Amino acid sequence: MPTTENLSIPHGHRSSISVVVPVYRSKDTLHTFHERISQQLDALTDDWELILVDDASPDDTWSIACDLHDKDARVRCIRLAHNSGQQHATLCGLSYASKGYVFTIDDDLQCFPEDLPLFTEQLDAGKRVVIGKINTSEKQHHWWRNLGSRLNQNLAGKIIGKPKSMGLSSFRAMTLDVARKLTAYKGAHPHIAAMLFKTVPHSLICNVPIRHAARLDGQKTTYSVAKLVKTLSYLVINHSYLPLRFMIGWGVVISLLSIAYAVWVIIQAMFAEHSAPGWASLAVLVSFLSGNILLALGVLGEYLGRLVEEASNVEQFSVFEEKL
Repeated sequence: MPTTENLSIPHGHRSSISVVVPVYRSKDTLHTFHERISQQLDALTDDWELILVDDASPDDTWSIACDLHDKDARVRCIRLAHNSGQQHATLCGLSYASKGYVFTIDDDLQCFPEDLPLFTEQLDAGKRVVIGKINTSEKQHHWWRNLGSRLNQNLAGKIIGKPKSMGLSSFRAMTLDVARKLTAYKGAHPHIAAMLFKTVPHSLICNVPIRHAARLDGQKTTYSVAKLVKTLSYLVINHSYLPLRFMIGWGVVISLLSIAYAVWVIIQAMFAEHSAPGWASLAVLVSFLSGNILLALGVLGEYLGRLVEEASNVEQFSVFEEKL
């Protein structure tokens, strides 16, 4: 495991800092996380806050977060009424942030709090958003998580114009005005990375290399395949027309193939000995075309359903309890 020593930064020379942490099933890591990140924040600034957003954890995460708040007033705790997902919990925490620089980081200590100075250096230099980039060879996720991450990176490049060389991760930093722009979004399906690239000029966004370790508690990730697909759907459906445009292109291809098949049938009927066509080929064609129609209707229905949610002002997250 890489070393966790602090990078040398003059004490008190940084802007004030808010750190937003979505937490879920974190009873075994929160104390260690608080100890490590508070040491690093103390080395960076005298004015900081740690915002823990409990995404309706089924274990003792909330009570441990409250215990940290009682011992350290700089720890602010928000508890959601029901599990909303990482994107919603992060957006909730951003709405509580009040300091000049705003960080987001996960609670499992796979990313190193000791890397915070890399971000503040870039913000001090004039960047507005800094995103941690993990070297592919150092990632400690399961293969399916890495595959999903690569898919997310590629889709982000096509949909939001992310430069190919730029990496995405949940360890990121931004100025407070950028955080305020993100929290102005009231839609039901937020995708933080897409919102950042739509909000901030790409020239003011940069990467910094960060370290990556296995989960501190040794447990399996709580970020399931279903949650990964759900997050990807926010990017693909709510921030692009990619599925609709794909179905349009696919429909054109199917139409051209159908015309070609019709021409072939006519030629066969006119110039070749023609026998009654079999039901098998007809059934295959009908099933294939019907399946494509249902797929197109499903994609269209998903868009319509999400439009209804947006128009109905569906609550992004429901805050049940606070300790501020």
